[in-house]
Amino acid sequence: MAKKKAKKRADTYGNEEDKQVAKRANKEAKKAVVRAKASAVNETYDGLETWEGVKKTYSLAKRRNKATKDLTQIKQIRSETGEVLSNEQEIKARWKIYFERLLNEENGRRVFGEGTANERETLGIARDEVRVALKRMKSSKATGSNIQRKG
Repeated sequence: MAKKKAKKRADTYGNEEDKQVAKRANKEAKKAVVRAKASAVNETYDGLETWEGVKKTYSLAKRRNKATKDLTQIKQIRSETGEVLSNEQEIKARWKIYFERLLNEENGRRVFGEGTANERETLGIARDEVRVALKRMKSSKATGSNIQRKG
């Protein structure tokens, strides 16, 4: 409060003595803030040495750890028929059915010849194709699409 009054007086009258008083009040206010912060830090550290302080520390660490995780819980899901399931057991059963179907489904494969997977005929690359591709490449440029852009 004294700092504010001294600053206002120095700004209003503008003489050197009022400016010096405002400067001293400002320094005193800064010192008071430093002392208050140091006292608060000391009280915090003293509090950490108690059993309640240890509990607060673990609680804070737990909250910060939980805040960093992106956990969302699914409370509802639709069944195969489209009805909304909200029971935890029903939701787990639905996910089980979904993943069993997803992971056990057979995918069609193109077969190029007879024999096992490693013995089948594969499509080869001719030397002429490699030569043509190398000629089309620009030197000191990364390879990529050869599509020309208009514009």
